[in-house]
Amino acid sequence: MKVSLVVCTYNWPAALEAVFNSVAQQTIYPDEVVIADDGSTDDTRELIERMRLEMPFKILHVWQEDKGFRLAMSLNRAFAKCTGDYIIKIDGDIIMERHFIEDHIRRAKSGCFLCGSRSKLTEERTLRIFKTKDITLSPWSNGIRRRLNVVRLPWLAAFFYDYNHGRGCNMSFWRNDLYAVNGFDNDIVGYGREDTDFIERMKRYGVKQRFMKFCCVQYHLYHKDTPSKLDKGMQAINDNHLNSNTEKRVIRIENGIDKLM
Repeated sequence: MKVSLVVCTYNWPAALEAVFNSVAQQTIYPDEVVIADDGSTDDTRELIERMRLEMPFKILHVWQEDKGFRLAMSLNRAFAKCTGDYIIKIDGDIIMERHFIEDHIRRAKSGCFLCGSRSKLTEERTLRIFKTKDITLSPWSNGIRRRLNVVRLPWLAAFFYDYNHGRGCNMSFWRNDLYAVNGFDNDIVGYGREDTDFIERMKRYGVKQRFMKFCCVQYHLYHKDTPSKLDKGMQAINDNHLNSNTEKRVIRIENGIDKLM
């Protein structure tokens, strides 16, 4: 099958470069890397142009104007450009363990979508990565929080498939299922709930969630909370929108991918 890796980003080229370097060390490359850019400045564009010359995989840059935190819409623009049968989605501040793409591909199953977890790096470790460009990490490295989340024992993964836990920074799904629910909800703006809403609508459509423990390992680079994440008023609005979709048993949202094609 053809695989697309979608990476969301906004004005943090140092982190995005670490993401690219972690793709380059994968045991299996995706067929394309699609950058969902929520309005970054030229620094990000220049990095992507340089990565196109250095990286051994196809890179697409899908940019939208900066009008505040519009992650759902940015992702849908990127999804609309994906040509893969299967889509792996991560955030732009993630370093993937070298089997990450392989783990998602090997556990892809019709009628299922995958959700994994993450560890967190300390500020000191993150700054060292930016300075040295060295992304070599293991469960025994210094500067790791939630260390159990980066232990890779794939033979144990099946015992945790039914655990109900999902993060938007570590997901994969079939393109046909994505389009069946019309992608993410463009009406969700500001930080939070766009991934939860998507996960719940996929389940209502009949796609089963599989939790990936001890595989699909990733490390989250340290950063302070963004203003959007601290905006409790916007989070309350998004909570209400999520609750409304849940109460109405919405599966295919009206304002989704089809509005951006």
